[in-house]
Amino acid sequence: MKKLMSVLALVLILTSCQESQKIAFVDNVKVFDEYQKKIDLEANIKTQQEAFKVKTDSLNQAYQMEAAPLQAKFSNLSPQQQQSNSEILAFSQKWNRVNTEVKAQEQKMQEQFEKDLKELDEMVEESVADYAKKNNISFVVGKNASGNLVYGTETADITETIIKELNDAYSSKDDSQTNSEDSTEDTTK
Repeated sequence: MKKLMSVLALVLILTSCQESQKIAFVDNVKVFDEYQKKIDLEANIKTQQEAFKVKTDSLNQAYQMEAAPLQAKFSNLSPQQQQSNSEILAFSQKWNRVNTEVKAQEQKMQEQFEKDLKELDEMVEESVADYAKKNNISFVVGKNASGNLVYGTETADITETIIKELNDAYSSKDDSQTNSEDSTEDTTK
């Protein structure tokens, strides 16, 4: 009982000596929903997607217009003859190139969108961290479905300590398994 009281007294003394730490939170969803740069980015993306759709619709129409006469002209050929016909081959190669270009443009647009969103995310995190530092806030917790921590002071970061302990424990376990396997092999020989 005396030991328990001593431990409690020590914990109480240590906690009272520590500097109090301010904690804040930020609603990540609301920040992104109301961040003008994100709103502008989404409007720009929507405009690009609409222009892209107009272009692909136009290409699809051109394909249909070019394919219809070929289908009528060569419909009486066997599938083998159609595959070896130079006009049909040229048509297929042309539209395969067009299709490849369209897919490449679509992928490029998607990659740019993802890059822009990542930059926005980094800007928000940097802004939150700067605000926290200026206002002596130790922790900023993100209010979202996953409850992520957005910012924490370096002195409160125990990540490296945890990693070291986990790796040391894993290494010790690995070493003991290796040693027990060695001793098992020695006894079976």
